[in-house]
Amino acid sequence: MTELPAMIAANMAMTQQAIAMEMIKQAADMQQQMVQMLQESVASVPVSTSRGTTVNIAA
Repeated sequence: MTELPAMIAANMAMTQQAIAMEMIKQAADMQQQMVQMLQESVASVPVSTSRGTTVNIAA
């Protein structure tokens, strides 16, 4: 009977670890979505023909 508390504790630890991993995965997925949204926003901005095309390295 002394094995039962240890098994319960191990099961609780595995559950907590699974929850923590899922939270990390969700955070990473949210970051990926944010990066994708920013990339799409940058790609949709029209490119100026006069501004930002020439770099003056002597300035």
